[in-house]
Amino acid sequence: MEDGKRYSVGKISVLELCGDYREMGRQYGRLFKDKIVKFYETAIEGYFIRRSNMPYLKLLAISRLIFRRYGPKIKEMFSGISETSGVSLNSIIMLDQINTFEFMRNQDVGRCSDMAVWGDHTEDGALVFGRNFDQPEYFKKFNDFLTLTIFSPDDGIPAASIGYAGQIGVSSAINARGVFIANNEAPTEKSDEIDINTPSVLILELEFLMRSSSLDDLDRLIKGAKANCPIIVSAGDGKTSLTYEWTASEIKVRSEDKRGILVTTNHFAHPSWKRSAILPDAYVKTLARRANLLSLGEKYKGKFNIRKMKDVLDTTMDKGGATHLNQTTFQMVLAPDKLQMHLKVPDFQDWTEIDLKTPLTRYALTGDAEFSIQ
Repeated sequence: MEDGKRYSVGKISVLELCGDYREMGRQYGRLFKDKIVKFYETAIEGYFIRRSNMPYLKLLAISRLIFRRYGPKIKEMFSGISETSGVSLNSIIMLDQINTFEFMRNQDVGRCSDMAVWGDHTEDGALVFGRNFDQPEYFKKFNDFLTLTIFSPDDGIPAASIGYAGQIGVSSAINARGVFIANNEAPTEKSDEIDINTPSVLILELEFLMRSSSLDDLDRLIKGAKANCPIIVSAGDGKTSLTYEWTASEIKVRSEDKRGILVTTNHFAHPSWKRSAILPDAYVKTLARRANLLSLGEKYKGKFNIRKMKDVLDTTMDKGGATHLNQTTFQMVLAPDKLQMHLKVPDFQDWTEIDLKTPLTRYALTGDAEFSIQ
């Protein structure tokens, strides 16, 4: 495994990386050069520059501003990717910002949703997490570049992250201790800050997962950090879940909507926020999607398992669910205590189980996670 490992589960690419951060980057670049090159042509040149008329220099400038605040280890990983892929560092860091670019293109793009159930809501009391990652329909052209990357650092806890080729920042991820994170876009107001001097939340989250032996660890790390922009972060483990409604100046934490259920879409639901009211159609009907998931949660209370969560995610908005017919990019169901993951890429690959236990436990933790947190 010193050279890394690449394989596919159905049509979904899987990369296993290990060693120090430079080594993991070099493995990534060597094993995935073909996908990186093609994805840059498809996403950056084809979609953002030519189709969306976003200037190359503007995209590069934004990428460089964000990248300069990445931690030294993560920068080493990016340098390693560039070295062995032959793709310039500028191009690699632009690929890591495709979600940022899409937000720049259209600030009303929030479509994602997720749902955690546990306790009395599940068959055995263990937590089950379901997640829709949603982007404009054009992103379906990127399906072939979706990748599950397993990072096994020699000084931390292994973590698995789902993203596109060349993308290191976290969208949806879980570590070997069953601690998981999923990000949803947050509503923005004119008063919200975008702090270019604060490290990217998406990169911080990967580092946090590699240092978190429990949800308590992750909670301390998140509360001790600062967001560079408004974002909604769902997190949990095999027992419970939390949602962080986070801006550059403030963070509020939600625990349960009702006992054993927590639903998150694209608006701040904590009652203490002093922000503009969310209109019914805002963020692709974020209020309706949240209400629908809460209703399905009560309908199937006590019956939830992986199969039932799939049924919920397969329920489209017109049928009382939260899934978009044309804009749900991928779907994920997790049983964190068992390290079980099921993925679906609508119109590309049906529900498929991906083994996490083997790659996430292939290497024993060599560092002391608690010491790292301190």
